Amino acid sequence: MHRAAVLVVLVLLSSALCWWPNIMQPNLDLPYWWSPLTIVALAAGFATILSHGRWIYFTAASVLGTFAGTLSGFLIWPPADRIDASFVPVVIVSAGLASVPVSLVAGLALRGLKLSNDRDRRVVWLALICCVAFGPIIVLLTPPLVAQRVARNDRLAAERMVSLNRAALQTITETGDPQRICDQSTLKSHYSGPPFKERDWQYIAGNYVRRDGYIFGIYCHQGGGYAIDARPDREQGDGTRKFCADETGIIGCGIEWTGSRDRCVPCS
Repeated sequence: MHRAAVLVVLVLLSSALCWWPNIMQPNLDLPYWWSPLTIVALAAGFATILSHGRWIYFTAASVLGTFAGTLSGFLIWPPADRIDASFVPVVIVSAGLASVPVSLVAGLALRGLKLSNDRDRRVVWLALICCVAFGPIIVLLTPPLVAQRVARNDRLAAERMVSLNRAALQTITETGDPQRICDQSTLKSHYSGPPFKERDWQYIAGNYVRRDGYIFGIYCHQGGGYAIDARPDREQGDGTRKFCADETGIIGCGIEWTGSRDRCVPCS
Protein backbone atom coordinates (compact mmCIF):
# COMPACT_ATOMS: atom_id res chain seq x y z
CA MET A 1 0.00 0.00 0.00
CA HIS A 2 1.26 3.48 -0.84
CA ARG A 3 2.63 5.39 2.17
CA ALA A 4 0.08 8.21 1.77
CA ALA A 5 -2.76 5.66 1.86
CA VAL A 6 -1.32 4.04 4.97
CA LEU A 7 -1.12 7.42 6.67
CA VAL A 8 -4.71 8.25 5.75
CA VAL A 9 -5.89 4.94 7.23
CA LEU A 10 -3.91 5.51 10.44
CA VAL A 11 -5.30 9.03 10.84
CA LEU A 12 -8.83 7.79 10.19
CA LEU A 13 -8.46 5.00 12.77
CA SER A 14 -6.92 7.22 15.42
CA SER A 15 -9.63 9.87 14.91
CA ALA A 16 -12.35 7.25 15.19
CA LEU A 17 -11.11 5.17 18.11
CA CYS A 18 -10.03 8.07 20.33
CA TRP A 19 -13.70 8.94 21.05
CA TRP A 20 -14.63 5.51 22.38
CA PRO A 21 -13.07 5.88 25.88
CA ASN A 22 -15.30 8.90 26.57
CA ILE A 23 -18.47 7.46 25.02
CA MET A 24 -18.40 4.09 26.76
CA GLN A 25 -20.23 3.84 30.08
CA PRO A 26 -18.96 3.73 32.72
CA ASN A 27 -15.74 5.46 31.76
CA LEU A 28 -12.67 7.07 33.32
CA ASP A 29 -14.06 10.62 33.12
CA LEU A 30 -11.35 11.87 30.79
CA PRO A 31 -11.88 15.44 29.50
CA TYR A 32 -14.76 14.79 27.10
CA TRP A 33 -13.57 17.04 24.27
CA TRP A 34 -9.92 17.79 24.90
CA SER A 35 -8.58 14.25 25.15
CA PRO A 36 -9.96 12.99 21.78
CA LEU A 37 -9.37 16.29 19.97
CA THR A 38 -5.75 16.24 21.14
CA ILE A 39 -5.34 12.82 19.54
CA VAL A 40 -7.02 14.08 16.35
CA ALA A 41 -4.59 17.01 16.18
CA LEU A 42 -1.52 14.89 16.92
CA ALA A 43 -2.42 12.22 14.36
CA ALA A 44 -3.05 14.81 11.63
CA GLY A 45 0.19 16.60 12.49
CA PHE A 46 2.35 13.47 12.55
CA ALA A 47 0.89 12.25 9.27
CA THR A 48 1.53 15.64 7.67
CA ILE A 49 5.18 15.46 8.67
CA LEU A 50 5.57 11.93 7.29
CA SER A 51 3.82 12.79 4.02
CA HIS A 52 5.95 15.88 3.35
CA GLY A 53 3.12 18.35 3.86
CA ARG A 54 0.03 16.71 2.31
CA TRP A 55 -2.15 18.03 5.12
CA ILE A 56 -5.45 18.24 3.24
CA TYR A 57 -5.81 14.43 3.06
CA PHE A 58 -5.51 14.12 6.81
CA THR A 59 -8.00 16.85 7.60
CA ALA A 60 -10.55 14.91 5.56
CA ALA A 61 -9.55 11.64 7.23
CA SER A 62 -9.85 13.24 10.69
CA VAL A 63 -13.37 14.49 10.03
CA LEU A 64 -14.52 11.21 8.51
CA GLY A 65 -12.92 9.22 11.33
CA THR A 66 -14.54 11.42 13.98
CA PHE A 67 -17.99 10.97 12.49
CA ALA A 68 -17.46 7.22 12.18
CA GLY A 69 -16.01 6.87 15.67
CA THR A 70 -18.69 8.84 17.50
CA LEU A 71 -21.51 7.15 15.58
CA SER A 72 -20.14 3.64 16.17
CA GLY A 73 -19.38 4.48 19.81
CA PHE A 74 -22.96 5.50 20.55
CA LEU A 75 -24.23 2.42 18.72
CA ILE A 76 -22.05 0.20 20.92
CA TRP A 77 -22.74 2.12 24.15
CA PRO A 78 -26.13 3.83 23.72
CA PRO A 79 -27.02 6.29 26.52
CA ALA A 80 -29.39 4.79 29.08
CA ASP A 81 -31.03 8.15 29.78
CA ARG A 82 -33.55 9.30 27.17
CA ILE A 83 -32.54 12.93 27.56
CA ASP A 84 -28.90 12.07 26.98
CA ALA A 85 -29.88 9.94 23.99
CA SER A 86 -31.69 12.88 22.41
CA PHE A 87 -28.43 14.82 22.32
CA VAL A 88 -26.44 12.11 20.53
CA PRO A 89 -26.91 13.61 17.02
CA VAL A 90 -25.78 17.00 18.35
CA VAL A 91 -22.67 15.47 19.91
CA ILE A 92 -21.78 13.59 16.71
CA VAL A 93 -22.13 16.69 14.53
CA SER A 94 -20.32 18.89 17.05
CA ALA A 95 -17.42 16.44 17.29
CA GLY A 96 -17.12 16.27 13.52
CA LEU A 97 -17.15 20.04 13.18
CA ALA A 98 -14.64 20.48 16.02
CA SER A 99 -12.21 18.10 14.33
CA VAL A 100 -12.03 20.36 11.25
CA PRO A 101 -10.12 23.32 12.74
CA VAL A 102 -8.13 21.08 15.09
CA SER A 103 -6.73 18.86 12.33
CA LEU A 104 -6.45 21.80 9.92
CA VAL A 105 -4.34 23.88 12.28
CA ALA A 106 -2.12 20.91 13.13
CA GLY A 107 -1.55 20.13 9.45
CA LEU A 108 -0.84 23.72 8.44
CA ALA A 109 1.48 24.27 11.39
CA LEU A 110 3.61 21.22 10.59
CA ARG A 111 3.41 21.10 6.80
CA GLY A 112 6.84 22.71 6.40
CA LEU A 113 8.65 20.50 8.92
CA LYS A 114 11.26 18.23 7.33
CA LEU A 115 12.83 15.23 9.03
CA SER A 116 16.56 14.99 8.51
CA ASN A 117 17.16 11.30 9.23
CA ASP A 118 15.53 7.90 9.46
CA ARG A 119 15.64 7.84 13.27
CA ASP A 120 13.42 10.92 13.50
CA ARG A 121 10.99 9.44 11.00
CA ARG A 122 10.77 6.21 13.00
CA VAL A 123 9.99 8.21 16.14
CA VAL A 124 7.15 10.05 14.37
CA TRP A 125 5.80 6.77 12.95
CA LEU A 126 5.80 5.31 16.47
CA ALA A 127 4.01 8.40 17.81
CA LEU A 128 1.34 8.07 15.12
CA ILE A 129 0.84 4.39 15.94
CA CYS A 130 0.47 5.37 19.62
CA CYS A 131 -2.33 7.74 18.58
CA VAL A 132 -4.11 4.80 16.95
CA ALA A 133 -3.57 2.61 20.00
CA PHE A 134 -4.75 5.25 22.51
CA GLY A 135 -8.47 4.50 22.17
CA PRO A 136 -8.33 0.69 22.27
CA ILE A 137 -5.86 0.66 25.16
CA ILE A 138 -8.00 3.00 27.29
CA VAL A 139 -11.12 0.98 26.46
CA LEU A 140 -9.37 -2.22 27.63
CA LEU A 141 -8.07 -0.58 30.81
CA THR A 142 -11.36 1.07 31.73
CA PRO A 143 -13.25 -1.90 33.32
CA PRO A 144 -10.56 -2.81 35.88
CA LEU A 145 -9.81 0.84 36.65
CA VAL A 146 -13.51 1.64 37.10
CA ALA A 147 -13.85 -1.40 39.38
CA GLN A 148 -10.99 -0.05 41.53
CA ARG A 149 -12.61 3.39 41.60
CA VAL A 150 -15.99 1.97 42.62
CA ALA A 151 -14.44 -0.14 45.40
CA ARG A 152 -12.57 2.91 46.70
CA ASN A 153 -15.70 5.10 46.54
CA ASP A 154 -17.76 2.46 48.37
CA ARG A 155 -15.16 2.21 51.12
CA LEU A 156 -14.83 5.97 51.59
CA ALA A 157 -18.61 6.43 51.55
CA ALA A 158 -19.02 3.81 54.28
CA GLU A 159 -16.33 5.50 56.39
CA ARG A 160 -17.91 8.92 55.90
CA MET A 161 -21.36 7.62 56.81
CA VAL A 162 -20.09 5.94 59.99
CA SER A 163 -18.32 9.13 61.04
CA LEU A 164 -21.30 11.37 60.18
CA ASN A 165 -23.59 9.11 62.18
CA ARG A 166 -21.21 9.13 65.13
CA ALA A 167 -20.84 12.91 64.91
CA ALA A 168 -24.63 13.35 64.83
CA LEU A 169 -25.11 11.17 67.92
CA GLN A 170 -22.33 13.00 69.77
CA THR A 171 -23.92 16.33 68.84
CA ILE A 172 -27.29 15.24 70.22
CA THR A 173 -25.67 13.91 73.41
CA GLU A 174 -23.82 17.19 73.86
CA THR A 175 -26.66 19.58 73.05
CA GLY A 176 -29.80 17.54 73.67
CA ASP A 177 -31.28 18.91 70.43
CA PRO A 178 -31.42 16.76 67.25
CA GLN A 179 -31.79 19.91 65.16
CA ARG A 180 -28.27 21.00 66.12
CA ILE A 181 -26.76 18.48 63.73
CA CYS A 182 -27.68 20.95 60.99
CA ASP A 183 -25.35 23.46 62.66
CA GLN A 184 -22.35 22.66 60.50
CA SER A 185 -19.78 23.95 62.98
CA THR A 186 -21.07 21.70 65.79
CA LEU A 187 -21.35 18.62 63.59
CA LYS A 188 -17.96 19.26 61.98
CA SER A 189 -16.26 19.42 65.38
CA HIS A 190 -17.27 15.79 66.05
CA TYR A 191 -16.52 14.47 62.55
CA SER A 192 -13.34 12.41 62.10
CA GLY A 193 -13.85 10.51 58.82
CA PRO A 194 -12.47 11.13 55.31
CA PRO A 195 -12.46 14.91 54.86
CA PHE A 196 -15.13 17.08 53.34
CA LYS A 197 -14.26 20.48 51.90
CA GLU A 198 -15.19 23.58 53.87
CA ARG A 199 -17.76 24.43 51.22
CA ASP A 200 -19.35 21.00 51.70
CA TRP A 201 -20.00 21.68 55.36
CA GLN A 202 -21.79 24.87 54.43
CA TYR A 203 -24.26 23.07 52.15
CA ILE A 204 -24.55 19.49 53.42
CA ALA A 205 -27.51 20.36 55.68
CA GLY A 206 -30.63 20.47 53.52
CA ASN A 207 -28.70 19.84 50.29
CA TYR A 208 -26.42 17.27 48.72
CA VAL A 209 -22.66 17.56 48.36
CA ARG A 210 -20.46 15.32 46.22
CA ARG A 211 -17.34 13.58 47.47
CA ASP A 212 -15.54 10.68 45.77
CA GLY A 213 -18.46 9.62 43.60
CA TYR A 214 -21.12 9.75 46.35
CA ILE A 215 -23.57 12.48 47.33
CA PHE A 216 -24.26 13.17 50.99
CA GLY A 217 -27.17 15.05 52.53
CA ILE A 218 -28.44 15.75 56.05
CA TYR A 219 -32.06 16.64 56.83
CA CYS A 220 -33.31 18.03 60.12
CA HIS A 221 -36.89 19.06 60.99
CA GLN A 222 -37.92 15.42 60.79
CA GLY A 223 -40.46 15.44 63.64
CA GLY A 224 -37.75 15.83 66.24
CA GLY A 225 -35.32 13.58 64.41
CA TYR A 226 -33.00 13.73 61.46
CA ALA A 227 -31.92 11.69 58.44
CA ILE A 228 -28.54 11.29 56.74
CA ASP A 229 -28.49 10.04 53.17
CA ALA A 230 -25.57 8.85 51.01
CA ARG A 231 -25.73 7.26 47.57
CA PRO A 232 -23.73 7.10 44.33
CA ASP A 233 -23.90 10.24 42.22
CA ARG A 234 -24.21 8.05 39.12
CA GLU A 235 -25.61 4.55 39.09
CA GLN A 236 -22.81 3.33 36.83
CA GLY A 237 -19.17 3.79 37.64
CA ASP A 238 -19.40 5.72 40.94
CA GLY A 239 -20.58 3.24 43.53
CA THR A 240 -22.76 0.25 44.31
CA ARG A 241 -24.24 0.96 47.75
CA LYS A 242 -26.74 3.22 49.51
CA PHE A 243 -26.38 4.37 53.10
CA CYS A 244 -28.62 6.13 55.57
CA ALA A 245 -28.83 6.90 59.27
CA ASP A 246 -31.31 8.55 61.62
CA GLU A 247 -31.77 9.28 65.31
CA THR A 248 -31.86 5.54 66.10
CA GLY A 249 -28.12 5.48 65.41
CA ILE A 250 -28.45 2.45 63.13
CA ILE A 251 -26.96 2.69 59.64
CA GLY A 252 -29.37 1.47 56.97
CA CYS A 253 -29.46 1.08 53.21
CA GLY A 254 -31.43 3.96 51.73
CA ILE A 255 -33.89 6.76 52.42
CA GLU A 256 -37.64 6.34 52.05
CA TRP A 257 -40.25 9.12 52.20
CA THR A 258 -43.13 8.17 54.52
CA GLY A 259 -45.33 11.17 53.76
CA SER A 260 -44.20 13.14 56.81
CA ARG A 261 -40.45 12.58 56.93
CA ASP A 262 -37.50 10.74 55.42
CA ARG A 263 -37.08 7.31 57.00
CA CYS A 264 -33.89 5.27 57.00
CA VAL A 265 -34.63 1.84 55.53
CA PRO A 266 -32.94 -1.06 57.39
CA CYS A 267 -30.63 -3.27 55.38
CA SER A 268 -32.16 -6.60 54.46
